[in-house]
Amino acid sequence: MVILQSAEQEMRNSRPSGSTAHDETVSVVVPCYNEERFITKALEKLAGQYDLEQYEIIIVDGLSKDRTRDVIDEFKLLHSDLSITLIDNPARNIPTALNLGINAARGNIIARMDAHAVPSPGYIRRCVEVLRKGDIGVVGMPCRVQPGASTVVAHAVASAVSHPFGIGDAKYRLREGGPLQEPVDTVAFACFRKCLWEELGGFNEELHTNEDYDFNYRARQAGSKVILDRSGHCDYFARTSLATLGDQYARYGGWKAQMIRLHPRSIKLRHLVAPLYVLSIFLLGLLGVIWWPAWLILGTGMAFYFLLAFVFGFQTARHQPKSLQVWLLMPWVFLTIHVAWGTSFLVGLLRRPS
Repeated sequence: MVILQSAEQEMRNSRPSGSTAHDETVSVVVPCYNEERFITKALEKLAGQYDLEQYEIIIVDGLSKDRTRDVIDEFKLLHSDLSITLIDNPARNIPTALNLGINAARGNIIARMDAHAVPSPGYIRRCVEVLRKGDIGVVGMPCRVQPGASTVVAHAVASAVSHPFGIGDAKYRLREGGPLQEPVDTVAFACFRKCLWEELGGFNEELHTNEDYDFNYRARQAGSKVILDRSGHCDYFARTSLATLGDQYARYGGWKAQMIRLHPRSIKLRHLVAPLYVLSIFLLGLLGVIWWPAWLILGTGMAFYFLLAFVFGFQTARHQPKSLQVWLLMPWVFLTIHVAWGTSFLVGLLRRPS
C-alpha cells in the first residue's frame, strides 16, 4: 500500500465560507489499457464537465498495445484548450494507475473515472458541489450499465449485472430509484478530495480489484460519509461474451476475498450468497456419493435457481430488443456470474490470486 503524508489534512472539509464550487480545482484520473474502442467517447463526455482553467484530465495508460495512445493524441490535437496528460503505468494495474495519476494531479478534488465509463452532463460539477457539504468524503452517482455491443449476449450481460439477482444490493448498480442522496457503503467513479487520498495512504496497490471498495471502506472508518447522488449517472459498457464476463467476475471474487481478509468487518450479505451457493453444489455433489438424497436436494435446488433466473430474467428481457433470445440466455449469464464469483471467492480465501 502506498503510504503518503498529507500537508493538507487540516484543510479537509474546511474551505473558506465565502468560496464557491468554482474555487475548486479538479483532476480527472482515468486508468486505461487497450481502450481504443471506448476512450474517445469517454473523453468527449469528460471534456465539458468543468471550467477549463480549473480542470485537467490525466490518463494513466498501462502501455497499451492497440491504438489507444494514438487516439488520445488525436483527441488532444482537436481539444488543445483542454489540459490532457498521459502517464505510463508499467505495473498495468488499476490501483497503481490511480496512485500515479493522483500523485501527479494539480487539482484539490479528484474524479476517478474509467475508459469504459461515460458520465452524464454535469456529473463532476455536481459531485464537487456535494463534496462541499459537512463530513462527506466520497461522492458518486449510479452506474447505468449499457451493452458493450449490439449482440444478444451483450444485452443479456448488461441486464444481468444491473439486477439484484445478478449482483446483490449494491445500490449504485441497481436501476430502480431511491432518494436523491443517501449514504452507502461504496460507489463507483467517485469524486473525493486529494487530501483524503493522502490521509488514507492512497489506494491499496496490493488489491488489483476492489481497490475502490477498500478505499471507500477506509474513508468511512475514518469518519467520512460515502454518498450516492442520483441527480445524474455514469454509463458503463459491460462485457460482451460469457467468457469475458466469467473472467471479470472470477477476478472480482478472488480480489474481494483478499479485501475481506484485510477488513473482515467490511463483509456484506451480498458477498456471501454466491460463495455459499457454489459451496452447497460442491458439498451436496460429494455427499450424494454416499447418501443419494443429497443429489435429489441438489437437483431441486438447481431447478429452483433456474426458475428464479427465468423469472428475474423476464423482468429485464421484456424491455430489450430480441427479448425472447435475451430471456432464454439470462439464466446462463446469471449462472456465469455466480459460479465465477463464488468459486474465485472461496479459492481466494485460501490463497492469494495471481
